[in-house]
Amino acid sequence: MIFRKEITESLTLKFGEAVTERKKRGEDILSLGLGEPDFLTPVELLEALKKVTIDGASSKYSASLGLASLRQKIAVDLKERNGINCTKNNIIITPGTKQALMLSLMALLEPGDEVIVVVPAYVSYVSQVYLAEPDAVIRFVELNKTDYRLDLEEVERTITEHTKAIIINTPHNPTGCMIDERELKRLYEITSNKNIYILSDEIYDKLVFGKITHFSIGSLEDFTSRVITLGGFGKTLAITGWRIGYACIPESLMPKINILQQHINTNTSTIIQMAIDTAWPLPDGHLTGYIQKLKSRVQLYTEFLKNNPILSGSNPSGTFFVFVNIEKLKVDSVTFSSKLVDKTGVATTPGIAFGKQWDDHIRLSLAIETELLIEAFKRVSIFIKEESWK
Repeated sequence: MIFRKEITESLTLKFGEAVTERKKRGEDILSLGLGEPDFLTPVELLEALKKVTIDGASSKYSASLGLASLRQKIAVDLKERNGINCTKNNIIITPGTKQALMLSLMALLEPGDEVIVVVPAYVSYVSQVYLAEPDAVIRFVELNKTDYRLDLEEVERTITEHTKAIIINTPHNPTGCMIDERELKRLYEITSNKNIYILSDEIYDKLVFGKITHFSIGSLEDFTSRVITLGGFGKTLAITGWRIGYACIPESLMPKINILQQHINTNTSTIIQMAIDTAWPLPDGHLTGYIQKLKSRVQLYTEFLKNNPILSGSNPSGTFFVFVNIEKLKVDSVTFSSKLVDKTGVATTPGIAFGKQWDDHIRLSLAIETELLIEAFKRVSIFIKEESWK
């Protein structure tokens, strides 16, 4: 297998594992790094897992595409909640949303195909494109560093006759910003004449708290044809370790997707699928209170920026991430994050993990108890004022 130099370790996982080891050694670490929600898995889901564990069927293979009953529920949910006109024949259940994207890229890409990746981007996008097709070409479109918005004119200029797909993510990791309905409609128009696939990562679609309402670009189609919608359950149910996601895919691609699933995974864990299926309709009452917590934490983040004018950052509308610009400190993101955790115990994620042009940023996760977040911001503020960057 060809391993291009662009296929590297996940910096988010690497820094996260290092933080975990330091915590095990008893160090005083406040982690604003990995993106895992800081609430407990809803009891309804745990009870469902217990119930299906004693069911002999949960230990057997499921269909490669996933349990038919769960695929049907996901399709109905996408229609009712996101306006996507699909059926269970469009749905595949995968071991995490990341795997859904990987299988989609493998089914789509051929040598010489071009993929547009909007950066800063989730750390696995670039590696997955090259793992799916080593001879693919990635063309990057950078978000504006002032308001972190997508430049649709730049997208249009970047498209060539070889462009096969564009990967978007809204709500967006790492900035927390969102692409609004008007922009998504324009993006769909831009790509329609070229028959370009849109891979829309919407894993955070329930974690929205700003003025912008989440809009699924897949809802613009009468039937799923060019848009692949990626989703999952880990972020909203605090089951990131269960590894279960899904994709809504054009039926024309499903034969390839099914073959890939059969030879790579066989099927997604039957026990986990059955637990989700049994617990349906999935609990979401906990999200109301959690979103209110995120709003208050965003206010703390805003105050943090006001108290440190040498910094600037994104204005989030969703997820639990913010992206902080450290350019005026004149230090790269890895050096900053490393010195910060060594001297204060506050762990962050270097911006370079999300794109080469973003080495002047760091990502912070607000998925931490409010009292600890206040303490973390206090330590970072002291560090910035006292540290010499010469």
